Amino acid sequence: MRPIKAHEQRNLIVDDTLITDLKRLGVVQTQYEFSRLCGKNPSYFSSMRTKGFGLKIGSLTFMSVRIRKRMEEIKDVRVNAVLTHADRLIQKAIEEKCRIQELGMDQ
Repeated sequence: MRPIKAHEQRNLIVDDTLITDLKRLGVVQTQYEFSRLCGKNPSYFSSMRTKGFGLKIGSLTFMSVRIRKRMEEIKDVRVNAVLTHADRLIQKAIEEKCRIQELGMDQ
């Protein structure tokens, strides 16, 4: 396995935090569901982890769009509150990944 750079390690931590938070909220239960929510095949998350890569910003953006679409379809106020919080967490992860990417360019 290739050595993981510091900014890549921070990127992986962002992913771990996001999936943990989304599981805690009940938005996803498994890595499989997380991968599908990213619009990827079921093994996407675990494959990326095995290779030492973080999730791509585009995958997280796709996830955010899916969450927002669910919010439009579901009229339950409580469910929408959870999904709104989940979307904020995803946006925070995207912003952090962008920051990490900028730091990695400086190295």
